[in-house]
Amino acid sequence: MGDFMPSSVEMAEPLNRSQPIVSTKAHFILESRPSTLIVAHYADLPFPNIGPVQEVAFDLGITAVDGRAEVSGVVIKGYSGHQLLFEQRWPAGIIRQRTGESDLSIDPGTGLAIRSMQFLLQGYELLTFVEVTVVGKVVTGYNASGVPEVERMEAILQIPARYHQSKTDLHFPLRGTWWAIQAADWSDQHKQEVVSQPFALDFVKLGPDNRFFKGQGWELDEHYSWGQPVYATAGGKIAYICYDMPDLRPGMPPDPRMFRDDPRRLLGNAVAISHGNGEFSYYGHLQQASLKVAQGEMVKRGALLGYVGNSGQSPGPHLHFHLMEGPNPFIDQGLPVRFSHFEAGGQFFETPMVIPTRMIVSRPE
Repeated sequence: MGDFMPSSVEMAEPLNRSQPIVSTKAHFILESRPSTLIVAHYADLPFPNIGPVQEVAFDLGITAVDGRAEVSGVVIKGYSGHQLLFEQRWPAGIIRQRTGESDLSIDPGTGLAIRSMQFLLQGYELLTFVEVTVVGKVVTGYNASGVPEVERMEAILQIPARYHQSKTDLHFPLRGTWWAIQAADWSDQHKQEVVSQPFALDFVKLGPDNRFFKGQGWELDEHYSWGQPVYATAGGKIAYICYDMPDLRPGMPPDPRMFRDDPRRLLGNAVAISHGNGEFSYYGHLQQASLKVAQGEMVKRGALLGYVGNSGQSPGPHLHFHLMEGPNPFIDQGLPVRFSHFEAGGQFFETPMVIPTRMIVSRPE
């Protein structure tokens, strides 16, 4: 608790005493990214589970105003109305590890970002807002003996949360047997981008040996996913395409110049479909020059969009899929995803269902 309740003994690093001390107490400005949280509620899963779960992820920005301040800790609370659902306390040591910053002091007009703050909790009571309290300290002056005088400070941010009810029946977009190597849980690296991709999924195709590549996997054609057809999950209008990015050898990092200051190109060759109801499906890392659709074209469910590739920021051939409120990754907010018309564990699901990480799913070729 020492990091949260600083005493006169717990002092920030002394400021340069040759400079005059401004007596105005510094304070924090807090902001979240996104400003309103969309919560995923996982109640229906293909197999029996321990009960519904809900998930939320966001970035926290802390800006110092008027004076140099030091962050001592962060308290995160989740509420359903006035009912407290969860509480976590992150002392300075955790924040340093999370941010990689050894010094949590913030100069006036600058800030500190705590990225990808993700929380999983029970889903019986629905989250309505998250409250974040940042506790810190500021040197306000020095006494006659030259000892810095420290004041405690804190700032509170309440972040509203909402749930999205899917409007589009998203049929599984692949054929054959596929492994969801990333989906919505604590191990999902998509949480590093909390605006558009917190609920994204990555799929790789499994071969007859139950592996997703043969040999050493150093060549594209050794991956069973390579060149597999990708179909539209539902009908709509093609809202965005990218088709000219090269496919890289597995494990080869891309040249940053390929992205041409357009972050959307990180997801490689891609297609976004507007379903006419505020939901846009997005298919990424497709094969170069494989797209079979044009921007502005109307397509039906099941239309061939292109083929699985390894373009953009991709470790190996796979299909990246996510749902958004618009066609632009990193700008438009991501939505929870449920698929229908797939098989898992010997059952065929005709109604929308959550596909969790590491589940093996299939659909007839």
